[in-house]
Amino acid sequence: MAETVADTRRLITKPQNLNDAYGPPSNFLEIDVSNPLPGKAFLRQLPFRGDDGIFDDNFIEERKQGLEQFINKVAGHPLAQNERCLHMFLQDEIIDKSYTPSKIRHA
Repeated sequence: MAETVADTRRLITKPQNLNDAYGPPSNFLEIDVSNPLPGKAFLRQLPFRGDDGIFDDNFIEERKQGLEQFINKVAGHPLAQNERCLHMFLQDEIIDKSYTPSKIRHA
């Protein structure tokens, strides 16, 4: 039986530590968010604050600018530009209750 034992070689020659064993794989896809979303205004809603909270003019202006950047980014996406629902949301003042999903056709 001793003659049938084959010589085995290790596939991994370097020692493995915890980071290698439980960390992300080598082909892990990392995505960087260019402009993170603004934080929630939870702390501004607490009572007994000395300022205007969520009604502070500077806070409202910051939120408006963040919303405008977000809408510009979404509306600038090539797939979203042809969606009729996006055009309706941005342009129509009254919601069309008989709306059916469709694409914008360019002539």
